[in-house]
Amino acid sequence: MTRYIELREGEAFEVNEELAGIVPMANMAEQAALTEDIRENGLREPVILWRNKIVDGRCRQKACLATGVRIKAKELDDDLTEEDVMVVVKSFNTRRNLSPTQKLISACKETFNPKNKAKSIIGLAKAWSVSHTLLKNARYIYTERNEFIEPLFQGGCVTIVGSNGKETQTNKISAIYAYLKRLEENATRNDDHGWNPDAQIKTQAGKEWYYQTLKTEGKELSVFMRMTLAECANLKFTK
Repeated sequence: MTRYIELREGEAFEVNEELAGIVPMANMAEQAALTEDIRENGLREPVILWRNKIVDGRCRQKACLATGVRIKAKELDDDLTEEDVMVVVKSFNTRRNLSPTQKLISACKETFNPKNKAKSIIGLAKAWSVSHTLLKNARYIYTERNEFIEPLFQGGCVTIVGSNGKETQTNKISAIYAYLKRLEENATRNDDHGWNPDAQIKTQAGKEWYYQTLKTEGKELSVFMRMTLAECANLKFTK
């Protein structure tokens, strides 16, 4: 049976980070806007609890604590399974202001969660209302350039080199995927004797960082990974 709870001013609920964390926190601007709205209008939408922990509404609770507004909560039935609760959390957040990229990255993270190994990628794409093809592209990005995932998850952009050779900031999964595939294709056309990092890396600082990183890795990297590393050197150390 669903019940509602209201805390005293300054009190807060514990957060279920695993379930609440399947979607990103609000960015600074979004959090500021939410805090101001709650300051002026109060908490209109209660946070959602499952087994006494927040599974949806971390940002609303944060805003309430910042403004002195009492936190109201709706409690889900304890007999729901974790999978049931995940469906509820996704249903709330697919209706909110997550960008298409954030939904894709949220779905992508789920596909790599060992708890979801029995679930199909197509099924997870449907659950998040995202393209199955783009989800596969996001998984490729997750595998080949994992450091891109968190910035995209948080609503930011990453730096890539476009087909015109110019650096650009983007959060488009299709563009990032195309960039990484171009790197991969270039790598397959080059072998150890046909590709020279010193010719590709533009600055001396970049070259020093590249060779130090290779030494730190302590293992033989593929041509593709070395080309990716050289690309990173150019991005980190521009003239």
